[in-house]
Amino acid sequence: MSSQQIDDACRQACEQIGVDYQPVAADGVWHVANLSDDHKGKNDARIKLFPDRQGGIVWNHKSGERQTFFINRIQQGETLSHEERARIEGEKRRREAELLQRHNKAAKRAKSLWDNASPAPASHPYLVRKHVKPHWLRVATWERLILQENRKHTKLVIENALLVPLYNASGAIRSLQAIFPAKSPELDRDKDMLAGGGLAGLFWWIGAKSETVLICEGFATGATLHEETGHRVYIAFTTNNLLAVGQLLRDKLPDAKLVFCADNDTQTTGNPGLTKATEAAQAVGGLLAVPPVAGDFNDWAVSLRGGNHEHAA
Repeated sequence: MSSQQIDDACRQACEQIGVDYQPVAADGVWHVANLSDDHKGKNDARIKLFPDRQGGIVWNHKSGERQTFFINRIQQGETLSHEERARIEGEKRRREAELLQRHNKAAKRAKSLWDNASPAPASHPYLVRKHVKPHWLRVATWERLILQENRKHTKLVIENALLVPLYNASGAIRSLQAIFPAKSPELDRDKDMLAGGGLAGLFWWIGAKSETVLICEGFATGATLHEETGHRVYIAFTTNNLLAVGQLLRDKLPDAKLVFCADNDTQTTGNPGLTKATEAAQAVGGLLAVPPVAGDFNDWAVSLRGGNHEHAA
């Protein structure tokens, strides 16, 4: 299998979850990388190529997204034996099973953290800054391991973190998002996803059932949309998850009016928030709403109230 094939597959996987592609060794080891929409040098991503060069994994630490990719397309004139095909498919199934096992382990931890957390107060600094209500969020101490420059891991502990649950279509908690009172200097952001947790097709919602259903990326955006419209809002957490959540809702609610409320990422190349929301709306027969400012609908609402304009959905 050519080097160009595995490099192209890795590059495509990086693009799908917002990671800056860089070539790495096929040694089965995580290699640090940067995010496409973040400052350079933050090392908030990881890339791994399997030693057999048949695939790998790209990991966006900021969003929690993982993209596993495999080489299973054969170039013109290239053939594989039946045994080799079977070996490749077996490896693929094994790695997918390992990923599911990690997701299941994270899901148990997520449920335990959620069950033992306390109701979030309306006075939480993040909620005050965003001018939104708690909407059943909870608070707890957030812990995660971070990789230092010396390649050693240390434990990061953040008190008073808001917890946002990520549910699957069966109504089970599968992961958590943490929102901090302020930006963490160690992570250079005010949000984090549970290590090992899934994301694709997971969601949270605010509000009772309604004929019009709104879909957005972040909690603050969703809270603002619900408080202003009264409609139920589903939160997809990332641009790349909008389509999966939209497809799930279209299957469950075939007659609902689905409105994708895009982040207007004018300061990011390609405006991924608007691009992905548009694609999702077209795919499921939904509508599109876009704030008339750079940022999201919460940014717009806060600016209208005279607050600080801060783009962090």
